[in-house]
Parts: sequence; structure tokens; C-alpha cells
Amino acid sequence: MSVAHAVELELDEHAARKVLGLLAVLEAAGVAPITTISPHVHPHVSVRDALVGVATAGLPPVRLSSVGAFITPEPTVFLGVTPTAALLELNRRVHARLDTARLGAWPLYRPGIWVPHCTLAMRPGDLARALAALRAAVLPIEASPVALRVVEVPTGVVRATVS
Repeated sequence: MSVAHAVELELDEHAARKVLGLLAVLEAAGVAPITTISPHVHPHVSVRDALVGVATAGLPPVRLSSVGAFITPEPTVFLGVTPTAALLELNRRVHARLDTARLGAWPLYRPGIWVPHCTLAMRPGDLARALAALRAAVLPIEASPVALRVVEVPTGVVRATVS
């Protein structure tokens, strides 16, 4: 059986603490944060699902700049990441490797479609309450990713780290 993997930009400690604070705000408002569904989740920006063995030269800084929600494929509350040329180029390189290796790519993560984000809650129940709870979030959060990690889903086992 094939195991799914996620490629994540791990946030620096300062930015991670701020994101964890927002998860606590959601929980206090009665909205289950992502850590309730997946306790191993740590603050990160997802680059791509189902990729093993990616390497990169230099990780771009990220700016968590907005609060948003995806409605499909399932309701998800997130911090939007300002797309920069360097971040979009990293995504392009990841997909070039996927294409070379003939690995499938989830269409929502393809270059030109991908919306960079940091998930805060999945299936929050009351989406309006979740968004209202985050109304006072102090943004932007500047982050310097410290590593690109390949993480097994759903166990959270780290299979590779590039820093």
C-alpha cells in the first residue's frame, strides 16, 4: 500500500509560536484547530502532497498575510501566504521533479493554481465562527522557513529534511 507524503516548509520558531497562538484562539472559540484532527501537525506551509526526496537550494522567506477559507474539497481555514517569485519558483521546481519522476500531482498544488497557505482548521464546523475568531489576528507574520520536510501523512513521521 502506498503511503501519502506532504512537502512542508517548516516555519521558524518565532512565526510558529504566532501560528500556535492562532490555533489556541480557534480552540477558545469552540473551533477544532488542525492539531485536533492531526496532533502531529506543526506550523508549516504546504508545498506539495505525495512527494518523497525533494531537495532545494535555499528556502524563500514567507509572509503569512491574510486569513481565508477554502470551501472545497472540504472547508478549511488558513493563513494566506503572499505569493513571491521565489516561493512560486520553489513550487515549480517541486512539480518539475514530480513530472520527471512521473509522479501524480494533486491539481490544486500545480503551478498557476496553487494558493500558498498555512492550514489552521479543517472541517471547522462553523466556518463563520472560525473566521470571526481570527478577525483580530495580528498580521502579517514574517517567517523564515528553517527546513523543507517530507512528512508521512497521517502519522507525521518525518521521512526527509532539507535545511
